[in-house]
Amino acid sequence: ATMRSAVARSFQSSAAPRPQMAAAFQGLSCRSMSTQSPLDAFRDPVDRQTRMQEPVGRQWTVQELRRKSYDDLHKLWYVLYKERNMLLTERQLSRRRQIQFPQPQRMRKVQKSMGAVKHVLGERKRSKIAAFQEERAAAMMAEAEMK
Repeated sequence: ATMRSAVARSFQSSAAPRPQMAAAFQGLSCRSMSTQSPLDAFRDPVDRQTRMQEPVGRQWTVQELRRKSYDDLHKLWYVLYKERNMLLTERQLSRRRQIQFPQPQRMRKVQKSMGAVKHVLGERKRSKIAAFQEERAAAMMAEAEMK
């Protein structure tokens, strides 16, 4: 009887709603919960017909990104990452349904933009390392002169 009551207590405690879950679902009706999925973030919000007809933007260039702050580059990286994941999902769904993936050149532009962000961050990192090494060498020279 004690084993059964322990199992029942653990089941009841795990089945109890958690406050953070209740807060997350507060304000959502049953209808909106059934139609919205967390995976909708990985789907293209624009319908297929509109996507086929509207023009695609261009990729970010290294020159443009050099003028951005670190925080702006971080935000852009996050947006590009989400876009890439959405495009990968849409491409997979198109393959499964055996239909044409709308505007496949978008994937290449996102990849090039992500590469440009990495390039700019790499340049900044290399320049910081070079400045640190120069500063260190100057300090060592000054110390050697004092002796």
